[in-house]
Amino acid sequence: MKTRKKIALIHRYGLEGWICCGGHAIPSMIEQLAESGVELHFFGPRSNEPKNEKMRTQICVHELPYCWNRANSSDKFTKTLLWYFWLPLIGLRCRMNGTQLIWNDETVPLTAPILRLFFGKRVAITVMDFFMRIYTKKHPALRWLCNGVEKMDYAAWRKLPLLFTKVEYTQTFLAEKGVPKSIMHLYRNPVDHTKFHPIDEATRKTTRAHFGFSDSDIVLTHHGILHPNKGNDWILHQLASEKIKSNLPNLKFLLIGDGPEMPHLKQLANQLDISDRIVFTGWLPSEADLNNALAAADIGLVMRIGQETDHFHMTDTLVHEMACEKPILAVDLHGIAEVIHDGENGFLFSPNHPEIFCEKLIRLATHPSLQKTLGQNALAFSQKECNIKTCATNLLSTISLNTL
Repeated sequence: MKTRKKIALIHRYGLEGWICCGGHAIPSMIEQLAESGVELHFFGPRSNEPKNEKMRTQICVHELPYCWNRANSSDKFTKTLLWYFWLPLIGLRCRMNGTQLIWNDETVPLTAPILRLFFGKRVAITVMDFFMRIYTKKHPALRWLCNGVEKMDYAAWRKLPLLFTKVEYTQTFLAEKGVPKSIMHLYRNPVDHTKFHPIDEATRKTTRAHFGFSDSDIVLTHHGILHPNKGNDWILHQLASEKIKSNLPNLKFLLIGDGPEMPHLKQLANQLDISDRIVFTGWLPSEADLNNALAAADIGLVMRIGQETDHFHMTDTLVHEMACEKPILAVDLHGIAEVIHDGENGFLFSPNHPEIFCEKLIRLATHPSLQKTLGQNALAFSQKECNIKTCATNLLSTISLNTL
């Protein structure tokens, strides 16, 4: 009797938490792998997201005895520490049950070295974040620790059979660190166009009224976990500038999400006397609410402060806003510039030149026809390059070639 191949998928957000935070192509990939006869396992915590019962019939779920709650800003730190405790046990369990490949679709430091030690060589990861750099930026004394951890990661990544990236620039960077180009594969941020899409005019008006916006307001929006590297404090300073206030008196900023920067941003808005121009929503109740909020805005913002690690993203914020047909105002970073072409589907600006940000924001805000054209082009790119079927098929074929 032929033995079924086994693949383990792991994620520190939990199965549904992973899917809701960027893994939109995963259900389709799981369905296709299950149909091909692969035995699939998932290891991760419980999530407070609604369960996908259909998907759970196609994969054996091993839930850890704690819950990831993305609405709780402290979970990012405390539950990651728990994840490190469980990683060796997951690796040992997968080794014992004959798993052929473990794939972790994120870049938690030291994941690859730990799994290689406790599971074996056949580990795959997705490289898109260098968390140590983000959190040690304000603590130079810890830079030595960051450098040591990254060296251990690079050494492990060089020996992996499979490594995914979200942008081509990451592959160029990793090749300079000795990671073989042959093991690296591009996997764009997928988006579910049945969940993120343009909305009708009635829904738009209702949604804008819910947040206190009038038809004449120009709404700039951004969403995600509020980390220091997102640069929302930089944005608030620009919105408080006299140039923006005088040229765009009806500009509003819809900031969706929560995280460690929330108290600081609210305090800063008060200090800059622009609290009446900012709406802090926290986490919205559902993806439908998030879609309506993004689609009801006029301009989609993508921001990072421009540190080196920021170049390795295209970001879920970007693909969600593009799917909602928003013209994009995005920071000019290597990964984002692979997707946003200045003047075609959005505008790019440098975080080192606030005057350019202001000029392009004013131009977009004051030209509705330009908003429409760029938004349509953004949606077209999203439908071609980031749709679930394309991303899931690419994932499936790559994983299958390296496993089955």
